Amino acid sequence: LFRSLGFSLLPVETLGIEPAPLFLAMAFVRSVRRCAEKVPEVFMQFGLEQQFRFISHPGVMAVSKLLEMRTISQMRANFSQENIEQMKSFDPELARKAQIAFDNKLPVNFQQLELIDDILPRLMEEKAQLSSARGKVAALPVGGPYVMPAGVDVSACRPIPGQKDIQGTLMEVSEAKYPGMAAQVVPGIK
Repeated sequence: LFRSLGFSLLPVETLGIEPAPLFLAMAFVRSVRRCAEKVPEVFMQFGLEQQFRFISHPGVMAVSKLLEMRTISQMRANFSQENIEQMKSFDPELARKAQIAFDNKLPVNFQQLELIDDILPRLMEEKAQLSSARGKVAALPVGGPYVMPAGVDVSACRPIPGQKDIQGTLMEVSEAKYPGMAAQVVPGIK
């Protein structure tokens, strides 16, 4: 084992030290053996309500944590025609709204789906801006510098850091159903 790790075996007397007790030598052998084993990179915990732990790569952990942060990212779904047909049996109005999202090829969450008649122009503009931004970011050279390319417009994208309105946030639906409620909860919000 020692020779495979690059150690040479010298008699202890040639090093000028007294022989160590047997248990110290065994501890050293065991610690070297454990250092030679591959250790897991990261223990990952995913989920807030129902926690799920697994071993993962640090990059996977970072992306998972970003997806878990509800203020940074929003889950959105693309509907299929089969999904819409199944929705018609229990909620025709929801199926009609899902059909609008499907026809325009928009990924939406259920809050946006509730208001899709009103916010469709903004969602279409957001889709165009994100498509343009993806193309410009994908054209960046490998290795950096990784800065936002000049001319990228994300003004229709919601939610974004530093926004002063409630478009695209969790409060948008509640404000549509109960006008003035958002201003009571968060003073100064529009």
